[in-house]
Amino acid sequence: MADKLKVGIVGCGAVAVKRHIPGFTRLKKDVVLQAVCDRNEDLAKEAARKYGIPKTYQSLSQMLSGESLDIVDICTPPQTHAPLAIEALERGCHILLEKPMALTTTDCDQMLDASRKYERKLCIVHNVLFHPPLLKARNLVAEGAIGDFTGMRIFLSDPRDEMIMRKDYWIHKLPGGLIGETGPHPVYISLAFLDKVNNVDIYAKKFLEHPWAPFDEFRIELEGEKAVSSIAISYTSNRYTAYVDILGTEGALHLDLQSMLVIRQGAKTSLSPWSLVSTSLGSVSQTITGLLANSFKVATGRFRLGHDTVIEMFVNSILSDTQPPVTGEEGREVVRVMEMIVEKLYRKYGRPTT
Repeated sequence: MADKLKVGIVGCGAVAVKRHIPGFTRLKKDVVLQAVCDRNEDLAKEAARKYGIPKTYQSLSQMLSGESLDIVDICTPPQTHAPLAIEALERGCHILLEKPMALTTTDCDQMLDASRKYERKLCIVHNVLFHPPLLKARNLVAEGAIGDFTGMRIFLSDPRDEMIMRKDYWIHKLPGGLIGETGPHPVYISLAFLDKVNNVDIYAKKFLEHPWAPFDEFRIELEGEKAVSSIAISYTSNRYTAYVDILGTEGALHLDLQSMLVIRQGAKTSLSPWSLVSTSLGSVSQTITGLLANSFKVATGRFRLGHDTVIEMFVNSILSDTQPPVTGEEGREVVRVMEMIVEKLYRKYGRPTT
């Protein structure tokens, strides 16, 4: 393809400036960042200045009228996704969409219908699935490296000062509050292994003082056909933490998504001192090897996080006319499960009064 794909970014907040725009700038051979838009004109101008983007606009409609775009990348709050995506699809643009795809499956279906009608690709940024540990773990499970998959545990912690303690943060207004923003991550991680979720349960508690948010600790259970995923989401600690444990009949995988490491553990039938020592030595050896490999990739500019990978794969799917890395149907399934979670939360604890 001789001409580069022209990209327009909608929304110039943190995720666009820190993840999406840098992801596209790495693909200079195939794409050109043509324009950005944001209702906050200062944000749009700052993003354009920082990355050398030629044009700025204050609305998608203005940007579509002023530019001939191939890709529209939507980095706005999820309640705005459907009207923005449909407008861009009608103008012949492929769509990259931040998670969650939407707040309702009805909105998802409208976007899917428009994508099919106008024969444009629709891709959802389930970025954590494309972190190196998740890519490796999915391959190991598919190869039977830990026997048959039997279940998983996910623990996520976001700093309280960045999340729960920000009184006017827009995500407090999402269905379920903060889990409407964080929840899709463990849901799509779980679906990568469970395939389908048939039932959910949720437990919620409040430990900190924040009248604007009813809960700051969540425990969620997702029941699949043959396995269960147990999720813990915490906003009480002032640190980022992200761990995933994947269990099988012949072993387990421990994923540290902060250090980007996978520790593979084989079957263990003894608690003898030597068994404990050998297990520890094996974990230490894998940790050191992984850290050295990651350090080399960082030093040589080859290290990629999930946003980088999913953006590159999406661009390649357009150039080669293949399926995008995360389809709209997969995005809809995450929204369906989130609807189940929020419904169960409100049924057990009631809807917030503020």
